[in-house]
Amino acid sequence: MKNKNLNKISLLALLLILAACSAPPAKDEVAPVAETKIETPKNYHYHLPHFANASDRQALIDNFYRYRNAMNAVKSGDNFQAADYLADNTSPNALKNNLRQAWLVQLGENADWETFAVQYDLLPDTARSKNINCYNELMNITQTKTISVEAAIQAKSNDNLPAGCVKLITAAAYSGSLNKDDIWRRVWVSLAYNKTTDARALANAIGEPLPAQLGIPVRTQTQIHKKGKKKVKTKSTSMMQPNGTRAGNAAALHGIVSPTARNKGNVATQFQHISGSLKADEKAFAHGILGLSAAKDLNMPAALSHFQAGNPQFFTHEQWEWYARAALRLHRWDRLQTIIEQMPDELQNSPTWQYWRGRALAANGKDATALYQSAAASGRNFYAVLSQEELGIPLNAKNNAEAQIPLINNILQDKHINQALVLFEESNRGGGRDMRVAAGLQWRYTVADFDEANLIASAQLANDIGFYEMAIYSADKTNELLNFDLRYLSPYRDTTQYYAQQNGIDPAWVYGLIRQESRFMMTAQSGVGASGLMQIMPATARLIAKQIGVSDYDINDINTNIQMGTWYLADGRNKLGHEVLATAGYNAGPARAKKWQANVPLEGAIYAETIPFNETRDYVKKVMTNAMYYNALFGHSGSLKQRMGTIAARD
Repeated sequence: MKNKNLNKISLLALLLILAACSAPPAKDEVAPVAETKIETPKNYHYHLPHFANASDRQALIDNFYRYRNAMNAVKSGDNFQAADYLADNTSPNALKNNLRQAWLVQLGENADWETFAVQYDLLPDTARSKNINCYNELMNITQTKTISVEAAIQAKSNDNLPAGCVKLITAAAYSGSLNKDDIWRRVWVSLAYNKTTDARALANAIGEPLPAQLGIPVRTQTQIHKKGKKKVKTKSTSMMQPNGTRAGNAAALHGIVSPTARNKGNVATQFQHISGSLKADEKAFAHGILGLSAAKDLNMPAALSHFQAGNPQFFTHEQWEWYARAALRLHRWDRLQTIIEQMPDELQNSPTWQYWRGRALAANGKDATALYQSAAASGRNFYAVLSQEELGIPLNAKNNAEAQIPLINNILQDKHINQALVLFEESNRGGGRDMRVAAGLQWRYTVADFDEANLIASAQLANDIGFYEMAIYSADKTNELLNFDLRYLSPYRDTTQYYAQQNGIDPAWVYGLIRQESRFMMTAQSGVGASGLMQIMPATARLIAKQIGVSDYDINDINTNIQMGTWYLADGRNKLGHEVLATAGYNAGPARAKKWQANVPLEGAIYAETIPFNETRDYVKKVMTNAMYYNALFGHSGSLKQRMGTIAARD
């Protein structure tokens, strides 16, 4: 009963706050700021025992500014401030880890191995990135002259590796202990990502430097012939063949696999012209790169042709997935099934490819129940929900757990949580976005080892004080104890529902988008300058303001941001004709969303899975899945497959 009363009190407090606010604004006005500025329910009075007085709080705030200065100093090569900050026992552990990560990368780049070794040992295993681990292996090679197993593993990778791993492979190559074929493939990979300096360093390491000129050599011939009584000079150009050496052939491959080459319309013709002079593995590598490029251009027949001519043994995970997407978009179910069954286990057993393998089997009249069950058990992701629907299981958004007050009180005794909350509170008082991000880092660090009951309690605590992004983060980490009200928060309900209704769009869709865009963090700002709950670009805001007749506005005001965001979302839906297209357009631009349509009607889930941009593909799937959970929480029914619908053929 205590847990239920806690939620009732919280809801009652919020309703009282909203009731005291003015009615929804008229159509041509911005909603009153007072309606949504209050974020903390007034009946809660949480106390932070470790920072009960002003001096303790100020010391922590001062510590944050030291941390920020140290991070900036590391970027400029100054080690002193980092060392000084990390030596302070009062510094929050998450900030120390974050600073130490950045410093270790700089130390590795500068080959300061003495300092690197000390700091590496102080960084927890879970905080060590691949880049940092590669620098550690490089340090060991430098000091012991012994080539590690890790160097050989990285050398076999076709992925775009971080700088530390590239340096590790290069150092190992100089020792002569790596397979030369692996090294040459890494040269080609570097060229495919236009990292020519890395490619040259690897080739130099095995004593076979690349030619000064990279690309396909061109021969120009001048001919003189008579035209009547006059002599006329004419010039003709032709591509020269690769010279047959690994270095010469690699230089020619650059003219096929580099981003600049692939953007040219005649790359397939050029490849055909030189392919007869390339070795089998060189041709296979080029086919894999061109297959990936064609697939991302949505030229799926060409992609399938290239991938089939490639060597699956050396496909990256990205190439495997686009191989499958090419078959999927063309509805070649038999081919899709074969491709998925050849994938590495890690991919084959992911919910994405379990679902589509199930669909391929079902298309041929075979039983896919086991695959759907496995994907459905993976959580609450896009393909888990679609798989549940294939099994006839309705979406479940009913809570089976509530926050326990004693656990909340215990969590408040945790010094690390106190540090996160002080930084969060100060960020709301003017400390700024960077401080709120730091508070989030400390929160994540602290709840990493919480059991599920404590995660639910911490989510409730974060929700009650308006730390919405961390409420969702904590609630999202549970698998058995589920509280969907905390996973799918819906603050600012009156404003959001009002503007959604005004613009004729589903509030569940709006909430699904906000949850993905900002996690309800009003101070959220993207790397390209988008702001607020609905992440609106300044230029877009000016366009919207003109359309809705608003001349004086603040894009960072909650009400204004929701008003503009819902208008823009509705405008995209109206122009593009579908929620899925409008969602893709909100992230990547409406022109791209339209460009990604096929020449024939396409199932919405297939459209989403074959979006060329990784961020947008993930974004669309998450927004639409979020919308289904909000739809259920708002008391409505429906299916994700129906919501995804069918995307009309491109005009």
